[in-house]
Amino acid sequence: GCTGTQTECTNARDADRPLPAPMMRPSQMHPKPATRSMAVRISSLAGLLLLTFAPALVAQMPVTGLGLGYPVPPIDARAAALGGTGLGLLGGTLSSRNPADLRGFQRPTLGLTYAPESIDIETPGSTQTTGRSRVAIVQAAVPIRSWTFGLGFASGLDQDWGVRLQDTLQSSFGTFPYAERREHDGGVSAVTLAVARELGRFSVGIDGSLRTGSLRQSFARDFEPSLEDPEVTLGVAGGEARFSWSGFRIRGGAATNLGSRVRLSGVVGWSTDLKATRDSAGSEDVTYSFDMPFEWAIGGSAQVTTGLLATAAVGFSDWSATNSDLQGSTASDVFWYGVGLEYVGFTLFGAGLPLRAGVRREDLPFSLVGTEQLAETAATFGVGLEISGGLAAFDLAVEFGSRGDFAASRVEERFRRLSISMAL
Repeated sequence: GCTGTQTECTNARDADRPLPAPMMRPSQMHPKPATRSMAVRISSLAGLLLLTFAPALVAQMPVTGLGLGYPVPPIDARAAALGGTGLGLLGGTLSSRNPADLRGFQRPTLGLTYAPESIDIETPGSTQTTGRSRVAIVQAAVPIRSWTFGLGFASGLDQDWGVRLQDTLQSSFGTFPYAERREHDGGVSAVTLAVARELGRFSVGIDGSLRTGSLRQSFARDFEPSLEDPEVTLGVAGGEARFSWSGFRIRGGAATNLGSRVRLSGVVGWSTDLKATRDSAGSEDVTYSFDMPFEWAIGGSAQVTTGLLATAAVGFSDWSATNSDLQGSTASDVFWYGVGLEYVGFTLFGAGLPLRAGVRREDLPFSLVGTEQLAETAATFGVGLEISGGLAAFDLAVEFGSRGDFAASRVEERFRRLSISMAL
């Protein structure tokens, strides 16, 4: 359900850096020369150049395409509008930050959050506009006496991106203009089973997530005839690789209400290695392994006045452990925080209409080797609508933010993300 970036780039000869592992292998070159001897020479040269320059374009890809991709926060539109918090929210949340927060629901609840995004990518000499969309989270919560059971699906690592460029290959055999296209299509998602229980003033929860997904990498370079001799052509070179992802994560959390006006929440999580198994088309499959981070987060909310709710959350993930398994990019620890306010005092056709606003900042785990760590900042706004006395809810959030710093890393993204949640 995602649309990868289609970036039109030019003059990318200097972007000679490898793509993040795992990396596919170019293949299937079909020369069409004027003579047999010229065919052999050009074929050999083109093959060498493809092996040398096929890993290019990292400098032209979106910053969310580095490393293992972009970590998608497992939050609903209410939490997104409140600075991306999603921990200890009074009134309940369909976010999947902490399994203990499932006890915030008094009735069986099912919700879905859809999050389309528009992106402007600024690179040296050009600015491109693209977009993607994803189902951020689907969450069900079923309370039974002092227990609550949850089942959810959430995006984990978004790996969709694409790059297109036009350039010219110059050699002693001729000058060959070409168009190149490289695309990644896929990602890692998490299917989560959770249980929470009320223990006096506290609620505790545990969940287990199966990480799954797939990735298709494709590469194609289409050569035009030689500028010196149109009878000499190299044809098309390209290839494709497919991977399947697997792994497991377990988290434990706790939450407590301090009276009826304050709720605090905290969670820790541990993961097995994330494995990428490459389909080798009949031969023995190749498996890559990536360390996944240990993570923790704490947050809460407070009913400041009858109509005003304040919320805040912080979190940490030690992504730097993944460094030894990457190529072309480096991984760093991630720290994130967000704060938000929710005001309930307006109505629309008799239904409650809460207004929300917040700010957030989050480090990105992956960046180019030799550059500063990238960060994402955003201002968040939103509105909600409660229907039939709270039996249904519709929440909308919009985020305006940026990723990276053009002066430091020569690439920057400005994005606008819309989150839409519907719950019954």
